[in-house]
Amino acid sequence: MLGSLLLLPFGIAQAQSSVTGADMISLMNSWRSGYWSNPLIEDSALDQCAQATADEMNRIGAGGHLVAYGYPAASVRCADYGFSGRVTENWAADSRMSIDLLASYWSDAAHMLPATDQQYVYVGVGISGNYYVLQAGSGTSSGTAVNSNTSGTTSADGITATIENTVNAFPTSTPDLDGTIWHVVRSNDTLYTIAVVYNTTVGAIKTLNNLTSDQIVVGQTLKISLKPTPSITPTRTATVMMPTRTPTLYVSATPSPTRTVTPTPTPTKVSVFQKIDRQYLGFGLLVLSAIGFFVVIFFFFIRPRFKK
Repeated sequence: MLGSLLLLPFGIAQAQSSVTGADMISLMNSWRSGYWSNPLIEDSALDQCAQATADEMNRIGAGGHLVAYGYPAASVRCADYGFSGRVTENWAADSRMSIDLLASYWSDAAHMLPATDQQYVYVGVGISGNYYVLQAGSGTSSGTAVNSNTSGTTSADGITATIENTVNAFPTSTPDLDGTIWHVVRSNDTLYTIAVVYNTTVGAIKTLNNLTSDQIVVGQTLKISLKPTPSITPTRTATVMMPTRTPTLYVSATPSPTRTVTPTPTPTKVSVFQKIDRQYLGFGLLVLSAIGFFVVIFFFFIRPRFKK
């Protein structure tokens, strides 16, 4: 454990020294070459502002931009160092920082603004401990252009002298006869920047070239993509549709009414009795029954007594 503690500062120093300010500017300009012909110009005023920002972030152990801790915006802070204009700020912190790791941190749209937004002309960088800061500005500066890829200076009164840009655009290779794309590694190329330009991934390039690490050397030829594999378009077979019989609608004729002959009723005894009032018929039957009753009493009971 004591040995590890003794080696820790050395390890941090190695990690910090693996990425320089020039590496950060070259990375951003390699991206910018895919959008604009003019690279960012390193400016001493922005360098001082970026370095002060990195020092302060390292001092407080910041986990975000200083403005989140109540500090003024980057444009306001850089004005104190002589840069007047709009400033956008990128930062990253990692003890194992490499240029590829830094590129992965800054590959989103917000951190790509120094490359994609044409208004930014100047750039400044600062490194403090594990903190890496890049600031790009649009406007005027009282500092000096210190970009080694440009000639000319910016005077103290803000008038810019003639500057010749000598940064070549990122070259892309055209496919050969069989459709395979190759790329010859140039200075400041990384697997990440190559993958971004050719719209592929670092893993795909490493697989095609049997690479076991992200290290590449100037002059190395890399296979970017294989020839396209022709895709077979399936032939569509026309399906013969069998005709279907349309059912015929049969309409049945409406039956016409037939005349039914009504039979003439024949008078019967039932109909004769139906004409007699039932009340009188019952009364008549009752009278007849009474007469019969008295006849039976008279002839069978009363008359024989009189004879005796």
